[in-house]
Amino acid sequence: MSYPAQVLPQQPVTDRRRPPGTVRAAAGVLVVMAVGGVFYGGIGLVLMPGIVERFQDLAPAAGVSAEDINGGTTLLRGVPIAAAFVGVVSALLLAGLVVGLLRGVRAVRVATFVVCGLGLLGGILATVFGFVQRLNSFGDDTLLGALNEAHPGWWPWTSAVLSLLQVVGYFVVTLLLISPPANEYFRPAPSLPPGPTGAPPIPPPPPVDPTDWQRPDPPTTTPAAM
Repeated sequence: MSYPAQVLPQQPVTDRRRPPGTVRAAAGVLVVMAVGGVFYGGIGLVLMPGIVERFQDLAPAAGVSAEDINGGTTLLRGVPIAAAFVGVVSALLLAGLVVGLLRGVRAVRVATFVVCGLGLLGGILATVFGFVQRLNSFGDDTLLGALNEAHPGWWPWTSAVLSLLQVVGYFVVTLLLISPPANEYFRPAPSLPPGPTGAPPIPPPPPVDPTDWQRPDPPTTTPAAM
């Protein structure tokens, strides 16, 4: 005897959760900051030759010694190169954080908090130094005064404002990632049960009569001949 095939209940296939608006906004801010860091480093490299040349012209007239001129030249060349390198590395790091955040990886969220904390600290220090430098608080030092004069007038203000924007950006990212929608998104998803009371049990097959093979087959009726 043959029995009809039983259809096994299947779990519904759920799609990957879509990140909420706060997480997507945080990812967007990180992308903007990554692009801004690379752009800032590139501008510094472009301006470096002219800044070095102006410093070497201004320093002797300001009474800077030859040794300090060599040290200042090395500083003016090294800082933009280091800033460009840090900008590229930071952009790659932020890009990795963006991918992890959009995928809902909790470890990446924790790493983002760490990066935001370091970025806030570095941005605050750079902002304070930039504004102090622009206000010419180092005017009594001939070397620092020459270094300041060698830069374009708009560059120290731009550096200070960009550092301030960096602080604001990391602060906004932190607020977005601790919002209730973000907390819910990064919370581990519980395993879904098959149904409110579990999957319905599969009914057992009907009992088989051991003498069923001895029973004759039912007679087949043939149509009467016309």
